[in-house]
Amino acid sequence: MEKVKTLEGHTDFIRSIVIHPTQPYIISTGDDATIKIWDWDNNFNCIKTLEEHVHFVMMLAINPRDLNTFASASLDKTIKIWSLTSTGKANFTLSGHQSGVNCVDYFKGDKPYLISGGDDK
Repeated sequence: MEKVKTLEGHTDFIRSIVIHPTQPYIISTGDDATIKIWDWDNNFNCIKTLEEHVHFVMMLAINPRDLNTFASASLDKTIKIWSLTSTGKANFTLSGHQSGVNCVDYFKGDKPYLISGGDDK
């Protein structure tokens, strides 16, 4: 129960932190419109910054059917699907919300569904 490391890199509030289930990664999102991937096997260094959103990134979820991909929800009204091996570009951008997207998660059952919630109710 002691602090191991302080990670510094976001320039605004942090909204979400996810621990990858099989890789030594912590993935964080924030009001600076970025997603950062931190590698604890590499002294907790930030190994990647993803900057395609244009507003706060509120949440992310790792795909349980493909642990190499994850989704991010943003107040820019989009959900983006990313790859851990991405060179900085999202694989897909999903639009359809009329207002900011606050939350996203993958359905844990037998269907490949992505569920989101936004300010458009």
